[in-house]
Amino acid sequence: MRVLRFSGILPVAVVWLWLIGPAHAQLNQPVYPVYDGFFVAEDGTYVISYAYFSHNYDTVHVTLGNENAFGSEPADRLQPTTFSPGHHRFQCVMVLDSDFQGGLRWTLTYAGTTTSTSEAMLQYNWEFDDRTQQSVLRDVDIANAPRGVCLNRSPLVRILGLRNGPDGEPPELAVNVGDELRLFGSARDEGLPRNSVLASEWHNVNGPGSVSFSAQGEPRTLATFDTPGTYELELRASDSVFESTTRVIVHVE
Repeated sequence: MRVLRFSGILPVAVVWLWLIGPAHAQLNQPVYPVYDGFFVAEDGTYVISYAYFSHNYDTVHVTLGNENAFGSEPADRLQPTTFSPGHHRFQCVMVLDSDFQGGLRWTLTYAGTTTSTSEAMLQYNWEFDDRTQQSVLRDVDIANAPRGVCLNRSPLVRILGLRNGPDGEPPELAVNVGDELRLFGSARDEGLPRNSVLASEWHNVNGPGSVSFSAQGEPRTLATFDTPGTYELELRASDSVFESTTRVIVHVE
């Protein structure tokens, strides 16, 4: 397996994205609700998904009510009220009974602009393929899920720029003793349960020495090692109900 060495220096593009956020991000821009698509389970149950897109540089909030509502009762279906910069898929996954006919529109008003998802929902071109179904069904028990509301799912935890090996083994990095290793972790969640805080933390799972983190409670941190050897680090994230983890192997020379 290829071992990447990040000894305090990262590609310019990565540093640029870290400093300024998503390309073309601005302030006081509209937030767009997006319909992801649907599929039909074996028992005829519908599973649908919504996303959103925001060009705002910072995270923004759209309160429930006329500015953030579904068009048919109940207007509050546990949809997001906090919107991070960029395009975020599968932020509201719903399960609906077999008599669902479509027409469930999500409307958002922000920065003086009102936008809604389409009422045309069940055409064949919106149907998810098998791979996308797996992403949508993460943590979803169709038979027992509440109907017609956004479902809480576990956080999505990654280390940006790195991929697991072909058999799922953690990616590997290398660094020298005493040098700072930049770890670009990421933890995303749909914001459920409401009023909960998405908490993340780095841990030294295994290794011959100690590890110091510049920001142990943040996905992006600097790690410093005091002893040569192989370490296994883990990033954990919890939404107070579900927890997710990802790991990375670090060879310290």
